[in-house]
Amino acid sequence: MVMRLGLVGCGRWGRNIEQTLLSFPDVSVTAIAKGESPPAGLDGVLIATQSATHAQTALPYIEAGVATFIEKPMTTAVSDAERICDAAKRSGALVFVGHIFLYHPAFLAALELLPKLGAIRYLLCEGMNDNPRTDSSVLWDWLPHDLSMARAIFGRDPDSVATWSLSGGSMSEAALSKFQYGNTPVVSTTSWLSPVRRKRTIIECEKATLIFDDNAERRLTLYGKQGGELSYPAYRDELPLTREMGAFLQAVRSGRADASHLEMGAGIVRAIAAAEESLGLGGQLVTIR
Repeated sequence: MVMRLGLVGCGRWGRNIEQTLLSFPDVSVTAIAKGESPPAGLDGVLIATQSATHAQTALPYIEAGVATFIEKPMTTAVSDAERICDAAKRSGALVFVGHIFLYHPAFLAALELLPKLGAIRYLLCEGMNDNPRTDSSVLWDWLPHDLSMARAIFGRDPDSVATWSLSGGSMSEAALSKFQYGNTPVVSTTSWLSPVRRKRTIIECEKATLIFDDNAERRLTLYGKQGGELSYPAYRDELPLTREMGAFLQAVRSGRADASHLEMGAGIVRAIAAAEESLGLGGQLVTIR
């Protein structure tokens, strides 16, 4: 039986999503223009519009009980995240928030290695390109990646954050954020001022340093502490978006809503909202509630 999906948002990333979905057997995709009435009988819908429009675009589907995929970030306002959570609880709709690095084979391999490397001392994260957005700040563009990966590592949301602008202006194009997970800091550099796209996470552990670099030929590097040995852990050769879309399709077929996606999406929205508050306060520490 063919799974009928709707796609709202046909920009570059929306087209990538469509092409990936069509690589699966028995899946059809119908492009839905913003504000257009969706066709009847959809099994699910994917939202890949501008970040600031995610809530208003997704809510009618969620309220109607349609399985809904929302590209990161879930929303750009805490109140909108709460509206989505409330609507999903009322309707029972599956809501799947897209955080693509949680499906990256190299990062998944890193998660398997971490228990062997001792206590985590800190994380250093970098996310940068030269592609400014007009609907949100660089924090909403890049921090969802760092925060979703940190949540996978620590199993929780951060307690507090301090954020400083590295470029000035009310809509910062580069920023430094320090999130605190208990006694463990996660420092994130986010920027739209780099001519080269970069996504890297350094995980400093008691016994070794593990580096995930999405731009490197070997995306996972392990530096041992004792003998200074260098190795390149193996990982599966799969595209993260293919894995992510496969997970969404499986969730739709199961018919079971997983509250963990809502919890993660809403937690990340709260953390970034706190980072924006700290940025506006010149780097003052803000507790994340």
